[in-house]
Amino acid sequence: MTDASPASAGTGLSRRQHLWIAASIWTVVGAGLLAMGSVFLLRYSYPGLADPLHLSFAVLALGIGLVKGRLVLDRTATRVIDRVEELSQPNPFKSVIQMFGTKTLLLIAAMMGLGVLLRRLGLSYEIRGLVYVAVGVALLWSCRRYWSAAAQVPSRSEQAG
Repeated sequence: MTDASPASAGTGLSRRQHLWIAASIWTVVGAGLLAMGSVFLLRYSYPGLADPLHLSFAVLALGIGLVKGRLVLDRTATRVIDRVEELSQPNPFKSVIQMFGTKTLLLIAAMMGLGVLLRRLGLSYEIRGLVYVAVGVALLWSCRRYWSAAAQVPSRSEQAG
């Protein structure tokens, strides 16, 4: 059973490979941000030793992340998944860039810029941790859409391709 669709056959990567790449990026970055944010937010302590204020911030960050994931990154993931069907770039690296598209790449750049800005402004670890946890949770929430799309059985046109 092949995974190449007519739309992605010329890219050198199948639909499933594109979706695995997107899912892997979202998962690895989300897990990294969640881990680093948790360390920052809980002041390098074990969660069982964190004070109620920092635990409250952690719960707030989780809530913000879930809302952002649901309202922003789920739509982004849906747009990227739909775009995979229309890829035409024969170079695999360029097809991955084409898969994400300008809006998604700008969103990624803005989130990276926010991280740099938070460090440069010298904001406390707690504030940076809150943002990192929220963004990490949002990415982990939305990566499920990529994994789900990648796991779907290919259509007949993909199998025949």
